[in-house]
Amino acid sequence: MRALHLSWEYPPHIVGGLGRHVYHITHELVKLGVSVDVATIGYEDSHMSDDGVSVHLVDAFKVRVPDFSSWVHSFNIFMATELSHIGDVDLVHVHDWLTAPAGIVLKHRFKVPLIATIHATEYGRRGGLHSLESRHIHEWEWLLAYEAWKVIVCSRLMVDEVKSVLGVPSDKIIMIPNGVDKSLLNFKPKYERSNYALPWELLIVFYGRLVYEKGPDSVIRAFAKLLARLGNVKLVIIGDGPMREYLVNLVNQLGLGSKVYFTGRVSDDELYSVIYHSNLVILPSRYEPFGISSLEAMALGKPLIATNRGGPTDFVKHMDNGILANPDNPDEIAYYAEMVLKDEGLAKRLGERARETVTKGYTWDIIARKTYEVYKATLEERVRVNW
Repeated sequence: MRALHLSWEYPPHIVGGLGRHVYHITHELVKLGVSVDVATIGYEDSHMSDDGVSVHLVDAFKVRVPDFSSWVHSFNIFMATELSHIGDVDLVHVHDWLTAPAGIVLKHRFKVPLIATIHATEYGRRGGLHSLESRHIHEWEWLLAYEAWKVIVCSRLMVDEVKSVLGVPSDKIIMIPNGVDKSLLNFKPKYERSNYALPWELLIVFYGRLVYEKGPDSVIRAFAKLLARLGNVKLVIIGDGPMREYLVNLVNQLGLGSKVYFTGRVSDDELYSVIYHSNLVILPSRYEPFGISSLEAMALGKPLIATNRGGPTDFVKHMDNGILANPDNPDEIAYYAEMVLKDEGLAKRLGERARETVTKGYTWDIIARKTYEVYKATLEERVRVNW
């Protein structure tokens, strides 16, 4: 079985969780005996092998274009052209709308099934389709779902979203969650705790893109309340994004001063080290199709306050293996944070149960096996179709 994956993100070009998903799922599929090709963005056309995964880098900047939409179209033309001569493939697997045009072309070029993993929708990200660009993206998402043999989504939220927003019928949808690398379960920190907090300070961590939908402003407002009550707390905010300046100003307005540390982007080793050393992780996203970040904190055995909206509600069970809170209610977040930080027994139990949850159902080898079963069933159906 040969599967061709199309993704605009793949290491080292990583923007969010999509690139990590594609990297891990493809490498685990190779271990299951699948021949895997990945096509992604490059700065020149080239080909390399990455631990058994055949990676095709497509130069996305061959021509100057006037806008983002034109760039997407030209990149997909280059990708479809480059890949149309790679030999026989059994299926094409597209990750989100940015590579949908090339995926649809290659589906018909090779006459093979198209699998689409829809990680998020434009409607969900923006809370509606409020611009011409958003409507354009939505049209490609709809066409990708229409052309796909099966549509894979990562959570119950996304099942409902692709049904209502993209009109995908239930029998076409497969729910397969995201996962984490098994190595996180036995992670040893590479950075000292003293880099981030004093010995007597309780360390709270937020990490992710600094954008409104991730809720960093709610974390800061909750932290201000927590600081007033406990005093011995420190907040580390890991990540970067368009909200950073606003958040720095908010910290200053609230008089939090040296109690909040913005690290910017950091390496995975540093990120996981900070989480490892933390007393509590708070990730109150306003829109979260799945929540790999929450799963990573759980794999590291940390007590977690996650959003009560979307993906994390599939795997975080309130007061059992984590806590679910309203992302728009800093008082509620502060209440639960104080509860955890004052009760070492509760914090320990939440962390242990969180790690158990990940071990039993959310590592990439388990996720890849479920994906492989979708491939196998799809190819069995394909042989019965006269195309």
